[in-house]
Amino acid sequence: MGISKLNRLFMVCSTLITMSSVQAADEIDLFNLSLEDLLKSQGSVASNVISDVRKQPVSITTITKDKIALSGARTVNELLTMYVPGYFMVEDQDDSIAAFRGLVADNNSKVMLLLNGQNLNTEWFWGPPDAILNGLDMDYIERIEVIRGPGSVTLGQGALLGVINIVTKSAESTEDQISYSTGAEGLSKKTMILEHVSEQTKAWLYLSDGQFEGNTLDNRGWARNRSDQGLSVYERQHRLHRSDYTNLIANIKYKKIEANIFHFEQSRDLYSFYRDREAVEQQLQGISLQYDDALTESLSMTLSAKYINDEYGLYSHGDTLSAGSRLTFENSGSGFSSVISDPNGIVQSDLTMGGTRETRNTFKALFSYKFTENHKLAFGLERNTFSSGQEDRHGNNFLLNEEIQTLGLSSNGIGGINTTNNLNQSNTWVKPLEFSIDSFFAEDFYSINKNLDVFAAVRYDDHPFLGAQVSPRVGVLYDIDNTHLFRITWQTGFRGAVGVHYAGGFVQDGFLAEENFSAVNALGNAAVDFNGNPIDTLEAVEPETLESIELAYTYTTDKLNFNAVFFLNTAKDIITAEAHEYSGASGLGYGDKIGTDDIGSWGGNFYYQNQEGELSHFGYELEIDYKVGDWVFGASHSHVEVTEADEGTIGVYVLEGEKSTAYPEDVTRLHLNYGANTSIGRVDLSVNDLYYWQYYSPSGVTVTGTHIINAGISLSPNNTPNLKVSLLFKNLTNTNGLYPINGTGNTGGADGTPAIEGETWWMTASYKF
Repeated sequence: MGISKLNRLFMVCSTLITMSSVQAADEIDLFNLSLEDLLKSQGSVASNVISDVRKQPVSITTITKDKIALSGARTVNELLTMYVPGYFMVEDQDDSIAAFRGLVADNNSKVMLLLNGQNLNTEWFWGPPDAILNGLDMDYIERIEVIRGPGSVTLGQGALLGVINIVTKSAESTEDQISYSTGAEGLSKKTMILEHVSEQTKAWLYLSDGQFEGNTLDNRGWARNRSDQGLSVYERQHRLHRSDYTNLIANIKYKKIEANIFHFEQSRDLYSFYRDREAVEQQLQGISLQYDDALTESLSMTLSAKYINDEYGLYSHGDTLSAGSRLTFENSGSGFSSVISDPNGIVQSDLTMGGTRETRNTFKALFSYKFTENHKLAFGLERNTFSSGQEDRHGNNFLLNEEIQTLGLSSNGIGGINTTNNLNQSNTWVKPLEFSIDSFFAEDFYSINKNLDVFAAVRYDDHPFLGAQVSPRVGVLYDIDNTHLFRITWQTGFRGAVGVHYAGGFVQDGFLAEENFSAVNALGNAAVDFNGNPIDTLEAVEPETLESIELAYTYTTDKLNFNAVFFLNTAKDIITAEAHEYSGASGLGYGDKIGTDDIGSWGGNFYYQNQEGELSHFGYELEIDYKVGDWVFGASHSHVEVTEADEGTIGVYVLEGEKSTAYPEDVTRLHLNYGANTSIGRVDLSVNDLYYWQYYSPSGVTVTGTHIINAGISLSPNNTPNLKVSLLFKNLTNTNGLYPINGTGNTGGADGTPAIEGETWWMTASYKF
């Protein structure tokens, strides 16, 4: 670490510690609320045995429903960026990615999202469900718990970089109510909540429907630089967060049984490689059951099961062009070319460009045993079964890259292959695959004395393709007078290649399954990179691992909370997508087979490989909350930097071995909240400022960061206490700086993307019955 970075660390620490010495006049307990609620109802996703609010074994941030309501965030992804130190939403050319501590995972596959503790991640390609992570609706959420760092010790594969657990509201936390939201850019949301509480049964039902037209993407940065099929991203007329959604959630508790039923449905604009695959739709439906019982005074049992049906679809966008626009499509692999001239100046909209379905089910048994008050043990087993490559409700399991394949421009399709009548066979998105992952886990917590605790945990996952994987965790807690708490934790996380790597898929798009690596290797120099150099031998993909060491300090009083976490992470066997093409000497071209996979329309194949070498990065996260009277001030600063990167790790994570791509090394967050009963009624106010200092762009330059300031205010009038009216403002300063964009794929040398909404507003009226 250079002198300037040491000085910066010293100044930030000094500022926050100085603030923490200020004394307040009121004696109000502020800081235990969210974690206490977490542990009372669902237990922590970070631990199966540690119930003490302050003594969680890893770094956790909890965002309550009140913060969510007045945050000014549009989606869950934006909300976490606004509140969680160490978290940052990174824009990719076809995803909005959940990134942790400087590590940016392509397609979100290395981050896990839970709903009431149940894993919702898809296995075939993407990770967290888009309809939730980038969803427009957040009114159903009671709180969000975020593990900053690997969570595989309790949750297994996919919890490599971090974990997001969304806890829904329930009959105990809400009343019957209706609400309506309206705002700029065509925002309209309607919500109804019904609850029922009796002696043995508690039931809660949530229904919501919404639409949002969104801001038009500006003609700057990547939106202007990136062009495909004759149009730039800007010319395609994308809108930020444009979406339509319908959500239904139910929670029923009867004696010792709890059931959660959910249906999330959303379609939204999607930045994509090609102009005709620009809207993504997801329908996520499922049910989970949980049974809790105390078998003896010392032994308790929790049994849970879930079933999920997950459908994705891609569609053409179809906004207008200038009259008489001519788009030229060329395919070097087949020599095919064509020109479209639409007399109306409109590219056909709402074409189905892809669709597929995956079903998932889980059974889990957890046993907790209390030897003594100072010694607790938990152990259990879990089976997850995945069935991917199924046809969706429209009968689709195919993927198209180009609109021309469905417009009938060539009766025989591209390259002599008929793609208009048998898309599920000729353009399969995911080849059918079913497999199960079996897991066993154990966790121990022992209090040596009133000051010193030790904890350990281990999880064993048996994957049919990856083999066995062990995820351990050990640590120590030292507590002084319930005020000063020190923690050191060592743990690991892991993520294997996504399911399509084993199943195969993206037929005619050029995806290469691992079973066909040997066919490529047999070609020798016929397979070359994009510089014409022979590729290395393709090898079986090992799980990517992240080894994490955390040193944490927490200072807690009834008015002030200060938390500092220092971490050192080492990533090994980093999994990234790579590609090659075939030289002319091979005689291979579009439509030919390599094993059981097709060569792509661009003349090659893409696939997953482990990068050579290791990547180490260091960082710290500083947080403070301070309450005086009816005001609460919060601040945090997070810093991350690459300390060492072997040559083979250049790619998704870092550029030039030094700079983090797209992810700002420094992010500061400020929060000001006010809540009081006044002469006119209950008033709550929130102002939130996110400032990312700078980032390293795909164009190879350092770009100055910007402030994003949101504000919200709500009023419950004294004469109508059941009514609450809220007014939200987003980007109060109307900043127009570019937002970081990930460097994967072709980003056109852009310095960033215009993904920050302009100054905008919306309002919500809610009435409780």
